[in-house]
Amino acid sequence: MIRQINDVVTEKNIIILSPHYDDVILIFGGYLDALVANQLIHTKNIHIIQIFSRTNYQARDDVGNKDHSLKRIQYATGIRLLEDLNCLDDLIGHGNYSYELKAERECVVRQKGLKSDEAFEFPQGSKDDFDSEDRQIYDRIKKHACKWLISEECAILLPLGVKEHIDHIILREAVMDAKNELAHNTNAVVCFGEDQPYTGLADKNDWDKASAFLNEMPVIKINYSIDEERKSNLVMKHYPSQVEESYREGILNRAAQLKQKYGTDTGVERLYQIKP
Repeated sequence: MIRQINDVVTEKNIIILSPHYDDVILIFGGYLDALVANQLIHTKNIHIIQIFSRTNYQARDDVGNKDHSLKRIQYATGIRLLEDLNCLDDLIGHGNYSYELKAERECVVRQKGLKSDEAFEFPQGSKDDFDSEDRQIYDRIKKHACKWLISEECAILLPLGVKEHIDHIILREAVMDAKNELAHNTNAVVCFGEDQPYTGLADKNDWDKASAFLNEMPVIKINYSIDEERKSNLVMKHYPSQVEESYREGILNRAAQLKQKYGTDTGVERLYQIKP
């Protein structure tokens, strides 16, 4: 089933929890673009929260990514912050969203080892793999999440954690543990978005892990049509310090997989909403 874009998220207030500077458009870009295309963007209050906003990472720079100095962090963070703001202005429209930094240290700054056998460079990990700093970040996010979750007329959008990028998992686990502890004292709806470009290149083992997480709770799959070419082009245009060609491949692959599954004429993006 493909939903009309006005039925994807019915809440007026949307909080998007983004692990990194490119994750809003990668995970939720099709939805936001469709809101604009259907002249519905002004019906939503969109608040973006960047979690891991201190970074030293630049694509194709192995030497620089081993530099954890303040100068390097200033350099890389400044570039990536401006890339993100320029993309969001292009995607959503300047003034149509608010933007907040939580200023946590990205996994590379925390000197996590990058995987070399993937199309993307990132450290994988589950909750069992958290070190002391990961746990401290988890605790801080969990504390914030308790406030986000009691928001009225609100939907919280965050990554599902496909391929288990450890920063995505820290965020996901902190929000879910806060939700479980609050039990019925929450007001906000929680939706997981598919981690792109990872989902477009995920294998069966990756999906089995994501499915095992989803199977722990009742969720509703929400599918909607998107302009996958525009989404891909915006990513490649606005994040030159970050993207590889594999980003485009992952985005288009997943949109095509869902397009084929549902027999649509356009690409498809998906959310998983936790049932009330």
